[in-house]
Amino acid sequence: MYVTGTGKTKYGITASSMQEMAYEAMQKALDDASMSIDEINAIYVSNFLGGPLKSQLHFNSVVSSLIPKSKIPIIRVETACASGGSAVYSALMSLSRFRNVMVLGIEKMSGLDSGDTAKSIAMAGDRELDQSEGLIFPASYALIAQQHMQRYGTSEDDLAKVSLKNHSNANLNPLAHFYSKKVDMDMIKKSPVVSSPLRLFDCSPISDGSAAVILTKKRRKERDIKIIASELATDCISLAERKELTTFSSARTAAANAYKSARILPKDIDIAQVHDCFTIAELVAMEDLGFSKKGRSKDLVRIGATELSGTLPINTDGGLKAGGHPIGATGVSQICELVTQLRSEAGARQVDKAKIGLAHNIGGVGGTASVHILHGGKR
Repeated sequence: MYVTGTGKTKYGITASSMQEMAYEAMQKALDDASMSIDEINAIYVSNFLGGPLKSQLHFNSVVSSLIPKSKIPIIRVETACASGGSAVYSALMSLSRFRNVMVLGIEKMSGLDSGDTAKSIAMAGDRELDQSEGLIFPASYALIAQQHMQRYGTSEDDLAKVSLKNHSNANLNPLAHFYSKKVDMDMIKKSPVVSSPLRLFDCSPISDGSAAVILTKKRRKERDIKIIASELATDCISLAERKELTTFSSARTAAANAYKSARILPKDIDIAQVHDCFTIAELVAMEDLGFSKKGRSKDLVRIGATELSGTLPINTDGGLKAGGHPIGATGVSQICELVTQLRSEAGARQVDKAKIGLAHNIGGVGGTASVHILHGGKR
């Protein structure tokens, strides 16, 4: 199975409608693949907040209106912030029936009161145990950060280093939410506290955006990138039901299955896109994915291993933190970045000799996790 085309809009706050962003990403993916829409056999649409924020569910049928001559199957997938990765997972399974499948991720999050947006995002948490108690996601991840600091000696400086690295990468990515915005360590450390110990620059922004990929059963051209593993796992939704806060069992399971399927080890990964909705989430992801021992991810951050010039570059496009987090598009966008890197087409942020890349997409606070592994060399 291969990725033959990718397309993304600029992430950030935009006046464009969901339909306009969707059309742009779809057309870019088709152009990249040198395909027409008539060659697409099915489309999987990833969208989380269309209902509560824009009063628009059934967005798969809205996408159909963009290609009125086609009556192909179009299916909407929703697993909170993991919707994009879940849609890619579902689309890959459908290649047993179809030849070419598109995955479209889309989210329009701007234009509403921030409190209403936060309340809608909180729907990804347990209604009885989380939402009714007012537990929103910054607070959930703050609890995780507190536990990580207490157990392993992680510091606010470590979180700040993650933020600074991702903002530096975003400044090399013209499609990033924070592209061309200068952010330094002093700005990060002095930013307002959102939920202690997390500050404003520890949190991903409210973003609009769309991303699309075209998946094929067989290689079509030299630039196609092979997908060598696709795994998804779930866990209970509420932190109140977890025995351990500093690790996500869904991510560990999906990662272990992906490595087994790809017949590789964590040390074989050259580049990774991980779900850094908050800076602490990047540290947890590095441990769940086997890039470091438990509690030791901070050591990799401190020596610069996760920077573009490091031994394991992470979130080369700025990640969710600085690249942007239009929720339904995020997991698809991660695949786009890996493909760009593995094709050696990433320009100023290109990682030298990257051959194997991993994408890690999380829904809720570890309720759903997808892991995809891509290979850019001959295999």
